[in-house]
Amino acid sequence: RRMSRGQTVADMGCGDARLAQTLHKRHTVHSYDLVAHNPFVTAADVAHVPLERETANVVVFCLSLMGTNYADFLLEANRILVPGGTLFVAEVQ
Repeated sequence: RRMSRGQTVADMGCGDARLAQTLHKRHTVHSYDLVAHNPFVTAADVAHVPLERETANVVVFCLSLMGTNYADFLLEANRILVPGGTLFVAEVQ
C-alpha cells in the first residue's frame, strides 16, 4: 500500500535505519534503537520513545518484538499512533 506524502513514521528497533534512509525524502521518519548506529537513529528504549502522544501515522516493528517486555513496546506504539494510524509488524517464526 502506498502512503501519501508527508506521513510521520516511527521505526521501532530500526537497526541501521534503512527505512529512514529510503523514505526520508517523502516522509518524516523517527528511527529508534538501543544504539544509534548512524545519524538517522535515535538511541532509545522502544518502550519509551521521545514522541508526543498521537504523533505517528505509521509505526513499524521489523524483527524488533523479541524483548521480554514486547507488550510495553506495543503499548508505546498505541500511545504514539494517531487515531486510525497503521501498525506494521514483520517478524520471523
